[in-house]
Amino acid sequence: MPASILRSALLCCLFIMLAGLPALAQDVPVAMHDGPPEQGTVPLELEELWRAGGMDDEDIIFGQTPDIICDKAGHTFVLDHQLCQVAVFSAEGELLRTIGREGDGPGELRQPMGLAMLGDDLLGIGIGFPGKVVTMRLDGTPVGTLYPIGVPSEGNIGVMMSLQAADGWLCAGGARLMFTSPEDASSLRFLSAAPLGQEDFTRLLEKTNPLDPLAHLYDEAADYYWDLSWALGPEGTLYVPRDRDRYEISVFGSDGTLQRVFGRQTPSRKRSQEEKDRVRPIINVNNAQQDRDWQICDTDPAISRIAYNFDDDTVWVLTPGGSSEQPEGILETWDVFSPDGRYLRRVPIPLGHEMNEGTSFLVGGGRLIVLRGSTSAPGESDEELEAEEEPEPLEVICYRIK
Repeated sequence: MPASILRSALLCCLFIMLAGLPALAQDVPVAMHDGPPEQGTVPLELEELWRAGGMDDEDIIFGQTPDIICDKAGHTFVLDHQLCQVAVFSAEGELLRTIGREGDGPGELRQPMGLAMLGDDLLGIGIGFPGKVVTMRLDGTPVGTLYPIGVPSEGNIGVMMSLQAADGWLCAGGARLMFTSPEDASSLRFLSAAPLGQEDFTRLLEKTNPLDPLAHLYDEAADYYWDLSWALGPEGTLYVPRDRDRYEISVFGSDGTLQRVFGRQTPSRKRSQEEKDRVRPIINVNNAQQDRDWQICDTDPAISRIAYNFDDDTVWVLTPGGSSEQPEGILETWDVFSPDGRYLRRVPIPLGHEMNEGTSFLVGGGRLIVLRGSTSAPGESDEELEAEEEPEPLEVICYRIK
């Protein structure tokens, strides 16, 4: 297979979906709630600290922004996938510098997809293909490279799909394409984890899924993936939504051992026909519409995102309905659980009066950062982008949680 075709296929695999993991035969605590939370509904009280970008800022422009993190000193790091750089802001919102630029040399980035703080003065930037983590000092000085997906020289040619670091651990989601013949392909998906400072990563939660590169056959339920929804908690604990259609969080230790399961007994959000029509596999050569057998689900995945809040040791869960079907004045509504699975409260984020579209990031230190607006989803065609109305410029807004 020509290198260009293999590279293109591997890049597409960055967005290939994964079948849910099979149930593990382990006797662990299970807590599935069918009633209201213990503390009821507790809206966040927010105080704006600063904002950057948007309609009123002529100096700062953001492209596709897949990740935002903060360090202990209050610096905010905004990853720009489109511009291949990281914008660094002070605790007061002053743009201090940008780190990186497009390219393949030292200090250069290509297809950046995630950020991770690896130390007080060390930033990790995840690169989609070939999957790796480029490390830099906060002044932009290149340091080295980590390979959570595997060292390419040892045959580990794959993509990185997600990246998180917390409490002394680094974890990444990865994928590899495997071809037994030109007509027989599959994707291997997994999480890899290691303590910070180590370079030998342990591969966890592996799953192999058949793949049709031409997208003539597509089963959305079978191809469900969770690698953009999981969260990393204390001591390498992983919070993973394994089942597409169940509001269920599986908690794994750093060695991949299932520890507990918790969630809610609630139905998934039903899609409209228009929403179903918009669902398609990312790998879809020439947008072929003929001779296809696509099985699209009537409902959204039960869980969109999971986040661990280290400020109060709670697990935050966002559903599709919690972000798309909110009352006037509410941007998102999250469910909050204790680490042992108690359903504590529902938390509305009261910013809907200001923005119609936005994504919130729990960054620690008593702060919430909202990316106002939306970027095009990876894989959207040029024709689809041209058909959309010109979006407002993205804006990053930092709030203090009172």
